[in-house]
Amino acid sequence: MARATDLPIYRVAYELLQLLAKLTQQYPRGYRQGLAREVFAKAQAVVIGIFSANSATDKTPHLETLREHLEALKLLLRLSKDLHLISAGQFGATAELTDAIGKQASGWLNYARNRA
Repeated sequence: MARATDLPIYRVAYELLQLLAKLTQQYPRGYRQGLAREVFAKAQAVVIGIFSANSATDKTPHLETLREHLEALKLLLRLSKDLHLISAGQFGATAELTDAIGKQASGWLNYARNRA
């Protein structure tokens, strides 16, 4: 089993986490305690989900949970864009990364289901 930090999905997720750490600090004060904190927490949950799935024998439930966190994160990022908390360009950068994570997670999930 490869270390989670060596996986391509982890590298993309960590890049997203770093980007969101910077972006959420720029949220107006009124949104930092709520929306910004939730965005960052969901991004952390995605990274932690990768670790959990990588170390589990049955990866399927962990990958399904990871995908749920990712979808929730996408919703929160869309809301952030619609509220003009992040620019369209910043949203585009996060969308590229979340799409890449989603594709890799789906592939990993399909592989895990076929092996079960």
